[in-house]
Amino acid sequence: MISASEASRASTDRLWAAVETFDGEVADDTLAGLLWERDLSEAIMQVVLPFLAELGDRWEEGQLSVAHEHFISNLLRRWLWAYTGRPRQAAETADGPVVLLACPPGERHDLVLLCFSLLLGENGARTRFLGADTPMPAIVAAARTARADAVVIAATRDTALTAHAAAISRLAVEHPVFVAGRGATQGVAEQLNAHHLPHDPVAAVSFLRTVLAR
Repeated sequence: MISASEASRASTDRLWAAVETFDGEVADDTLAGLLWERDLSEAIMQVVLPFLAELGDRWEEGQLSVAHEHFISNLLRRWLWAYTGRPRQAAETADGPVVLLACPPGERHDLVLLCFSLLLGENGARTRFLGADTPMPAIVAAARTARADAVVIAATRDTALTAHAAAISRLAVEHPVFVAGRGATQGVAEQLNAHHLPHDPVAAVSFLRTVLAR
């Protein structure tokens, strides 16, 4: 009898085979089997984030092209957005904190940030997701207009954050700013007058809510 973990690994292997040959039908059907029967948190923590980590490893090893990365990223993005139309275990509340999320200029990897945004919404936050490669003036203007209780800025490179240190530091005067992603460290956060979010998304949700509760 095949265990659940073995079945999941077999599905993941089938998904990778579909990605390598750009087989959209098989990839989409396989994602349906991996994701749709799980709740949002399980889908993100058990499927999406491990897959994205493996995607990064394969990219660094030269096994994937830019076309492969775009192909699977677009498929995952469509499935993640599909979760926004499903009933939530804990729907966002009218008085939940407004959290604006964006990647700074030049940062095009926003799928992990999208996962975090969805988890925040699952935990009662009112999220405003701007996504990849957002100009700093646009982030500042959106935070003011939305009256954001917090702003999350994520990047895979520390220079994508430190290059805008002055603008982010000014933004932190008006709104609590949290930095996330591989480019965010405690040292970078201190330089930007920001909070450093844990890399684990569930822990990051708890940390952000704890800071805002103060």
